[in-house]
Amino acid sequence: MNTNKLMLFFAIMGWLISSPMQAQTSRAELLAHPGLATGNYCNYPTPTGHVTPAPDGYKPFYVSHYGRHGARYMTDNDAYEYVIGKLDTAQIRGWLTDYGQELLGRLKVAAADAYHRDGDLTRLGGRQHRDIANRLVRNYPELLMQPVHVKANSSTVRRCILSMANFCQELKTLNPQIDIEMDASEHDMYYIIPNDSIVIPKSETDGPLYEKLDNFRHEKLNGRHQIALLFKDPQKIGDFVDGYKFANHLWNIASDMACLPELGLSFNDLFTEDGLIDGFRVYNASWCLWEGLMPGSQHNYYAIYPLLRNFLDEADLMIASGKSGVRLRFGHDSVVLPFSFILGVKEALGGTDDMENLHNTFSIFRLIPMAGNVQLIFFRKQGSDDILVKFLMNENETSVPIKTDCYPFYHWKDVNNYYRNMLKEANITYKS
Repeated sequence: MNTNKLMLFFAIMGWLISSPMQAQTSRAELLAHPGLATGNYCNYPTPTGHVTPAPDGYKPFYVSHYGRHGARYMTDNDAYEYVIGKLDTAQIRGWLTDYGQELLGRLKVAAADAYHRDGDLTRLGGRQHRDIANRLVRNYPELLMQPVHVKANSSTVRRCILSMANFCQELKTLNPQIDIEMDASEHDMYYIIPNDSIVIPKSETDGPLYEKLDNFRHEKLNGRHQIALLFKDPQKIGDFVDGYKFANHLWNIASDMACLPELGLSFNDLFTEDGLIDGFRVYNASWCLWEGLMPGSQHNYYAIYPLLRNFLDEADLMIASGKSGVRLRFGHDSVVLPFSFILGVKEALGGTDDMENLHNTFSIFRLIPMAGNVQLIFFRKQGSDDILVKFLMNENETSVPIKTDCYPFYHWKDVNNYYRNMLKEANITYKS
């Protein structure tokens, strides 16, 4: 076993042994906080607020950040079109219950609001990024209240650009001396989004895992409960409604309402308590497999290695310059999740192919809520070349599998060497 893998193994074992509370999500917790069951639609959680003081003499001089866009509308209109189409036809044929007719009215209100807003940032999404920026300034005023330069790049998708704008606007409001440079160009997409030019190593067990996931999804989201509520004679519906497709679309619609509190709409009444949780389990397992975080799966996180290299290279340049600065990047959950795993953030290391119980060790709402982010905060001390860095997952201090004598701070020379070796051992190749 190579050195990096050995260190990762011991870090995971130590995390599991020393942190029993990281048995991440119980059914009781999800029942007490049903918003968590929306998974990657989950509202950004308020961080703990705990900020460990830096060792004596160390001051923050650089922030390196990657953040997901804030709360959004669903990325397409397929869910509304399918569900409303089926219910409209059923209403004409006299098949709907009174409850079904009332639900159809609610769905049409939500669909009208979402019309031509596929994937757009919501008002809540903008507030989430302003709040994150506000806390960054409050927590590190020695850096952020100076006339510092901020460089920001985002995915070319509108919701990411607007997330960047909201974040930067808040920084400028709090400190007019800040100089901000913003861009959203294809030029930077090779590290802002998953790089599809990278060759992903094949896995013989990837196919069977997807078959297992498909069965799991159809078992948990079978639509029987929703069909019984909405149709007068469910037995006569037959093939008119695809139960899985129906329930899956309804779960996504219900979950997206968390992003639109101003609508005052909820569709949670379509699900039993366990029905909402089953939807969470389905998407929790899906994301774990999609990104290659499940043992035996194809390592799709290789497509995020250019982002890791960008973090390392730009940090080294800032350190060498002797200057201070802020580096912001805005993109998607499909980057934040695998990037957290690559870094070895403890919250991202609990993947297992036990899809039924995966949530006990791995929960996407702890990693990729709306506006989810990874931040590295760098510190230096006058007269010393020892740079310290702290890792934050959604603004909470976290650990990575690198030895340190000053947790939650790590020596940059150790961090840099660890991740440079990881990149070297990955032996990344590109498609011709």
